[in-house]
Amino acid sequence: MAESYSALREKYPVFRYKSYEYTLGESTLDISYKFEIDGLTEFNPKWSVERKSVVGIDENTLERMVFSLGMVELVSYWKATCSPEIRLPTELPDDALCWWKKLYLNGLGEFFYRNGIEYSDDVMTFVCADEKIPCDSTAVYDKNSDNVLVPVGGGKDSVVTLEILKGKKNVCAYAINPKKANYDTVEVAGLSEKFIKASRTIDKNLLDLNARGFLNGHTPFSAIVAFSGIIAAYINGIGNVVLSNESSANESTVENTNVNHQYSKSYEFESDFIRYEKEYLLAGVRYFSFLRPLLEIQIARAFSEFKAYYPVFKSCNLGSKTDIWCCNCAKCLFVYIILSPFIPEDELVGIFGENLLDSDKLTDDFEKLLGIQAEKPFECVGERSEVLMAMNMLIDKRPDNLPYLVEKYRDRITENKADYNACLNYFDKENSLPDEFERILADFLEKTYD
Repeated sequence: MAESYSALREKYPVFRYKSYEYTLGESTLDISYKFEIDGLTEFNPKWSVERKSVVGIDENTLERMVFSLGMVELVSYWKATCSPEIRLPTELPDDALCWWKKLYLNGLGEFFYRNGIEYSDDVMTFVCADEKIPCDSTAVYDKNSDNVLVPVGGGKDSVVTLEILKGKKNVCAYAINPKKANYDTVEVAGLSEKFIKASRTIDKNLLDLNARGFLNGHTPFSAIVAFSGIIAAYINGIGNVVLSNESSANESTVENTNVNHQYSKSYEFESDFIRYEKEYLLAGVRYFSFLRPLLEIQIARAFSEFKAYYPVFKSCNLGSKTDIWCCNCAKCLFVYIILSPFIPEDELVGIFGENLLDSDKLTDDFEKLLGIQAEKPFECVGERSEVLMAMNMLIDKRPDNLPYLVEKYRDRITENKADYNACLNYFDKENSLPDEFERILADFLEKTYD
């Protein structure tokens, strides 16, 4: 085992973001980073992003984007020792450094919490080199472009975005290190020829440190999707990166704290990223979540309309490598719960292979999802109130012969009834949707459910 947090910081006081290199060819953008923990090891993570359209780019803009992707990539390596000093290869203004510190502290909230680390704002200090990346370029693309890049995770949310937008905009799909569920989703959507893929390689030295017991844990992956996605859009002449993050992503994972497993999916991060793009990246590519106005339960209802995806979508992290629902984790249980009011039981069992609400082994996860326990599962799951509403809807639909977990907690569930119509017609105005995209979403909801 490695030393404690304090001992590691004392032994390895400096983390270096040494350099970044990139080559833009006709078919790929290849990127290589060099990081180092003084006195311990070096890291050389690599990226390769597909380029399907050869379009004009501004070199300074691309360099700023590549550097910035490195800033979020380094978090995975820095957390091994939490070195108090981070040395950067370029100069950044103070407000940009504050931006990055905010992302690191909030995006690593779960990492600090689960490792029992008490930290403050001085957990890290940035030391910048004198070199600057010029910021005098202008956007290459028209911000009102109809070209749209949709990151596809393989789950239900991006399916809803793809299906609503693909008849209205020129949609391309995007994924990092895609797995079978990504490919299958894109194929069902009819977008296989418009699938832009990125390869991200983790340096084996980090995996070695993890195996040796150095600090490890959750990092803000959706921030990596943001920075890599906007690069993929820029080099392919696409004017919009359209996420599928919902309003529910704003809720903290641990009650009465700022610890949020989904911080980099939150509206707060989305707003911060939009500001960073406008002030520092200057690419002119819009970034926003199409589903931000909606709750998870509304997205589940919308997904139920698209039956062609039932056999192919997967949201289970544990089963992602083998393309299965493991049926033994909180993520599987949550997806089963949130779909249960809208998809008949026999069809749900056909998707998952079993009725997860009949599983005694998922009792602890069920309590966390309901809010009986203070901690939500550290997964991308909806609000506690939505789980209660989904279960109340299920009870109302079939009050007799309920599944084991629903019957066991029936009294707790039914004492927390909500206004179904208010929730199913919810539309959060705190969002970043451009007007034309908000109209597309509102029109879909009106035509489908009114």
